[in-house]
Amino acid sequence: MKYKCPHCGEKTFSPIQKALCGNITSAGKHCPNCGGRCVNGKLCLTVRTILTLAAFGFVMYNYFTYFSEEKNNIILWGAVLLAGAYVVSFLFNMFFGALIPAIRRE
Repeated sequence: MKYKCPHCGEKTFSPIQKALCGNITSAGKHCPNCGGRCVNGKLCLTVRTILTLAAFGFVMYNYFTYFSEEKNNIILWGAVLLAGAYVVSFLFNMFFGALIPAIRRE
């Protein structure tokens, strides 16, 4: 399974390479065929932002509503939730969304 480069139109990116391209604010990865830089599109950035904000909001809500003896446990679960949000967004970048040309210049 390969994904198309937005510059040359050839299927050159594997799912792992696509996930490692980064989002719109990153420099992106070079296409092995044409050398153009590619990044994941706005959909991937939106999904990552929503997942991270939802996990962070859940952690903050639970932190301020429970008593102090349970806060250590809440912080641990919060770290697990934030790590899970990162993993789910990484998997989303692997299989969904489109590659677009990088805007950032280096």
